Amino acid sequence: MDGPSGTGPGEDALAAVYAWVVAERRPADGDLPRMAADLGHSEAECRRAVAILEERHVLIRDGGTVAAASPDVAIAALVGPRESAHRQAESELLAERDRTDRLRARLAALAPVYSTLVREGGSPGVDVIEDMHAVRALISDLTATCESEIMACQPGGGRPPRALADALPRDLALLRRGIVLRSLYQHTARFHVPTQDYAEAVLAEGSQIRTVAEIPGQMIIVDQRTAFLPHVHHEFGAIVVREPSILAYLCAAFEQSWNLGTPFQTGPSAARMAVTEIKSSILTLMANGLKDDVIAKRMGLSVRACRGHIAELMETFGARSRFQAGVIAAGLGLLDAKGVDGTPETGAEL
Repeated sequence: MDGPSGTGPGEDALAAVYAWVVAERRPADGDLPRMAADLGHSEAECRRAVAILEERHVLIRDGGTVAAASPDVAIAALVGPRESAHRQAESELLAERDRTDRLRARLAALAPVYSTLVREGGSPGVDVIEDMHAVRALISDLTATCESEIMACQPGGGRPPRALADALPRDLALLRRGIVLRSLYQHTARFHVPTQDYAEAVLAEGSQIRTVAEIPGQMIIVDQRTAFLPHVHHEFGAIVVREPSILAYLCAAFEQSWNLGTPFQTGPSAARMAVTEIKSSILTLMANGLKDDVIAKRMGLSVRACRGHIAELMETFGARSRFQAGVIAAGLGLLDAKGVDGTPETGAEL
């Protein structure tokens, strides 16, 4: 008489008990042994079935007897309030959407006024937003209404897991409605497990992701009409660019980096390629005399991991200083090469 989970009577058994009670009209608790015998179940199973049917309001207890009630009565008692609550929630949601649409229309009506005054005042079409919540709200709004493409640069060794978790459903929704989503990461992001998981999910839906050794900074461009750049003095602020000439420059810079990028892949061969290009870039920066912490930041590495790569490179070239290793590599023509002797045969953890 157990249900699918093995924890109680199944629906067929409940229907059999209900039918027995209907046929018996108003059986008493003392009739439980006869119910069990007629139905071929234990008394405990029948008792449990009766209790469940009482909870569903199709059996009504009256002292020591139970009577069958119409399922329509039970529906009115149990399902009716839920359906009413659902209708109320839907009505409130529609009203809220209407209020939101009217507010959007009122604010949008001010856009021509703003644009005209900006042009007359000689503003470069750049807005400075210092409030984190305002930045997030504007990005969410523009991505939700995106018409064709979003281009993004994400520097560092991988985005925070919480940010990736928040971005995944939004980006999947964009891809499923035909938006082109192109993202540039640094090679070091290939070794970041949360970023790997995110990349695999969006790539399966048609996203395009490439990695390069260095990215100048974070950037989001929506429909080639609006760009978001980091605020230099406010960590969570942003510079919003709408001026066509600046946007054209930013889009061209993105395309240049994109053309130099390598499609995002995981696995040993991809890891070897990434480590090779990372070390080649580190060599170039070493030859330019940059300090370890500066190199680490530009490469999206921790300082400890960066110093580990530097130590391996110095050992490979038999150099006594970082600068000497860079000079030797330059003399061998390796600074622009895609391979550096001494690269490990399997992907090293960054």
